[in-house]
Amino acid sequence: MKRARLAALAPEPVGGNLFGHIAAFRDACFDRALARLCAHVPDGARAHRDVVELADVEFAVRRGAATPEQLGRLVELAPAELRVVRDLGRPRGHDDEEALRETLRTAESLAYVAWDLKQYARDTGTIDRTNIYAAFVDTYGDTAAKHLRQEVATLETRLEARLRSVGPEHRERLTHALTLHCAPLRDDFPEPAADRHQEQSAAQGVSSAVVLFGMLCVLGWLVAYAAIIYRGFADQTYGVPLAALFANLTWEFAYGFLLDPLGDYFHTASIFGFLVDAVIAWQVWKYGAAQFPDSALGRYFRPFFGLCLAVALSVNYHAFIDLADPDGEYTGFGINLMMSILYLKMLEDRGSPAGQSMYIAVGKWLGTLCAWIATALTVTTSPQRTWPASWSEFTRKSLGNRSYPLTPLINVMYGWTFLLDAAYCVLLHRRIKAAGMSPWRRF
Repeated sequence: MKRARLAALAPEPVGGNLFGHIAAFRDACFDRALARLCAHVPDGARAHRDVVELADVEFAVRRGAATPEQLGRLVELAPAELRVVRDLGRPRGHDDEEALRETLRTAESLAYVAWDLKQYARDTGTIDRTNIYAAFVDTYGDTAAKHLRQEVATLETRLEARLRSVGPEHRERLTHALTLHCAPLRDDFPEPAADRHQEQSAAQGVSSAVVLFGMLCVLGWLVAYAAIIYRGFADQTYGVPLAALFANLTWEFAYGFLLDPLGDYFHTASIFGFLVDAVIAWQVWKYGAAQFPDSALGRYFRPFFGLCLAVALSVNYHAFIDLADPDGEYTGFGINLMMSILYLKMLEDRGSPAGQSMYIAVGKWLGTLCAWIATALTVTTSPQRTWPASWSEFTRKSLGNRSYPLTPLINVMYGWTFLLDAAYCVLLHRRIKAAGMSPWRRF
């Protein structure tokens, strides 16, 4: 919800939104949802105000224009959204509820400062400018540690006073938690590293080159999808290996509907991708049982179909969350690699090109290539620098990148996918010719 507030404050659409009115509609929906949520929270008006103010403060921090007063509020407001969620789930009716809530506000602020200090010290690459210590460094330079310690001392004094107003049990638990989580506040603060702070543009979007190759990726997959559907009806079969279909269908659903819907070109395109996948899923539902005659799988194919969808959706959704994979890089390229392997297996098992065509094979190959290039361009370009300086720089930086969204694992998965897709194109071309058909006239 705070992301929607930041989007509304930005001078330009964030992340390449499709149209201004779509972004405005999405942000209005988030804002209404936030207002309704806070109506059910104790002190909800204050919670709503805190989240809105936090968006203002973070936008100033991203621009490197935060005032000392805003930095003080950043320290206090950082856990604002989590407080709303916590208050929703906490039992009501305790006599010391209000005192406990106010004490927790201060304790959580200290814990956030400690966490950001730990992250700042541990980070060896780019540091997010909304990191509390990074924000102080941007404003105060070499004296950032002194000013942040002053804010911490103020919070500690406030916490000490508030701890006296809660019961002994809560006081003991809070004291123990602070001892565990606030150790970095007692240590020497990290050395300032302003040269590694994330650029303003990195918080506001990606280069047009990323959007271009993202759209080429979508185009390649659209060709593959259209050919899969056409061949499925023509050959009365399905054109995607079963495990790959369940994984891909639920990936598109989670990415398009559950994770930042309508947030940018790629999330919006995934909604359309899900609808196309749904047609392929219907072909599996209709023709799938016939692929397994005289077997238990054929007799119970439709219950098996529903079970596989449930399993795939739960695994995919939690993979996005647990792998910290908001862009779907690990999950997307992992599914793509699995699909490449299974296409080779399907070609061998069927012994014919039924349900398959060169347009499917080449569309998948080129679509995945453009997906990798788009990912690589996110780490080698910026909105101000649309293209890399040279191919050698692009290759060196993309293959040598060690951080998300382009890690060594993603590069390895894509490399194997590229090779397996090329092998599938060659083998399918031979199989179609051996069947006496023209590879390029068979859509």
